[in-house]
Amino acid sequence: MEDFGEITVLVADRASLFRHGLIRLLQERRAAWSCAEAGTAEEVQSHLSVEPVDLVMLDLPLAGGRALTGLRRLHELFPDQRIAVLADSDERGAILECLAAGASGYILKSASLDQFMRAIETILSGGVFAPAALAGLQQSVTPARDPEAAHLALHLTERQIEVFDLLSQGCATKTIARRLGLAVGTVKVHLAGIYRVLGAHNRVEAIARAGGVHVQAVQFAGGEALVGEFSS
Repeated sequence: MEDFGEITVLVADRASLFRHGLIRLLQERRAAWSCAEAGTAEEVQSHLSVEPVDLVMLDLPLAGGRALTGLRRLHELFPDQRIAVLADSDERGAILECLAAGASGYILKSASLDQFMRAIETILSGGVFAPAALAGLQQSVTPARDPEAAHLALHLTERQIEVFDLLSQGCATKTIARRLGLAVGTVKVHLAGIYRVLGAHNRVEAIARAGGVHVQAVQFAGGEALVGEFSS
């Protein structure tokens, strides 16, 4: 497994026993990782407003009210934040809805610790993690580039194409800004333009619409799919 060095993880779950247990197990596997906890959606927002983290592991019902609305709201407030949804259901539609709402991954609470670690490392590497229920997604998303999306891509400016190229490599907004010598706010403006042209609401959806996601069932022995080896 790749060594990511010092990583900060926010474990957000309504059940304190689950939170504490997961944090203990993560720190046993990765002593250099720093883990914080939250028990409500308000605590998640307060923590991220003061201290951003590398990954939020979010209990879906904790997102508040209508869970998907809460997830979208969190993504809107912190668009660069990687969020892994923790859920009980492996229903394909629920997984896709969470990914479309801005999640970088969807992890079943019934998963083994090894699966949790693979999920986290996949997301930290810029990929998207989902259960094996999405194994058939490749046929529905990537048999060929969407001609309409390809046509829309022609309407991107040269700078937007540069931003999108880095986006499709899994780069965060701050990384894109640093590599292109732009202000973070400027990059966000370009991203908004890209999303508008491609008819997307987030980076995962934008890459999928442009035909740049290669959805691969990398390994199913552990019961999961690693999704989204991003390439332009």
